[in-house]
Amino acid sequence: MALYGENGGFTEENRGTVYHAGNGFYNPYVEPLWKTEKRKIRAAGNGIGLAALAYVAISLLASVVFVTFVQLIYPAANIHGLYYVTETTEWLFNLIIYIFSLIVPFGIYALCIKMPLKIALPFRKAKFDLTLGGTFIGLGVTILASYAVTYFQLGLEAVGIGISMPEYEIPETIPGIVLYVINLAIIPAFVEEIVFRGIVMQSLRRFGDIFAIVASALIFGIFHLNLIQMPYALLLGLCIGYFVIRTGSLWVGVAIHFINNSAAVAFEFFYPHMTEEAYYFANSLYNLIVVILAVAAVIFVLLKYRDIFRFEPSRNILSPGKRTLYFVTAPALILAMAAAFVMTLPYIHFI
Repeated sequence: MALYGENGGFTEENRGTVYHAGNGFYNPYVEPLWKTEKRKIRAAGNGIGLAALAYVAISLLASVVFVTFVQLIYPAANIHGLYYVTETTEWLFNLIIYIFSLIVPFGIYALCIKMPLKIALPFRKAKFDLTLGGTFIGLGVTILASYAVTYFQLGLEAVGIGISMPEYEIPETIPGIVLYVINLAIIPAFVEEIVFRGIVMQSLRRFGDIFAIVASALIFGIFHLNLIQMPYALLLGLCIGYFVIRTGSLWVGVAIHFINNSAAVAFEFFYPHMTEEAYYFANSLYNLIVVILAVAAVIFVLLKYRDIFRFEPSRNILSPGKRTLYFVTAPALILAMAAAFVMTLPYIHFI
């Protein structure tokens, strides 16, 4: 819409398209680059926030959907309760809800911003030695993260706050066990890497690689939806994000995620069949082996790729602090983080 002053010219109060003889219609007001960048960061924060809100909403509604599904498929469940449902049915439904709640909202976000598939899902071939080194380093970070969580938990307990995490009953049937492993070890390694290091992180790289790594790790941590896993996922997300960018491939993230989750599931299965001493010995031995491999990987990577931990200077107009501030204060993302906090409340209690 053309806006004119009394003399038919452009006014500062009415910024718009004006006509200049010989030059046609044009907009004499050019938005400063920092405002353009701020607007784009806010838009990204709102888009990711809306996707995250959808994820939380689906997670909240999952139990209602599950009950309805069971009562439709198994009428006897109306009489005997949900205990009538088999382990296979329960874990199969959990698998479907988990994949749907993450892939669909963030997939829609990727479509809305017209993100090319090869950018959103960089499952390209990467250097084997760098991928292997990054995997061992990532596993080493999981050990450091577990200690960080322990001290975090002790700190909260010191002020009278106890925290816990969701507990799952280990299935007893073969189909149930298979689906349990798929749910906790295999599928998260792919789905969460596709969403957080793929769609989310890759969409934020236009604002700088360091910003993209930190922001995606923050989202990854928050939306684990319990305080014990949040700091763990944040630290692991930083490491995985870094090596995904360095290798140019999601495979390193999938490897770290899969091995870490598989080890946790394995210890869950072995725990009931071991003495306390044997369990802690096995756990300590695993940690020691991982730390040795991680240290060796760090030395190897530093010797072969001397610039591995260097980033090119950012070409963005805004400072890292302002970019982060504008991102986390996007209204939809604030609502999503608030919803995530509400989801953590069942796992918080006062001592």
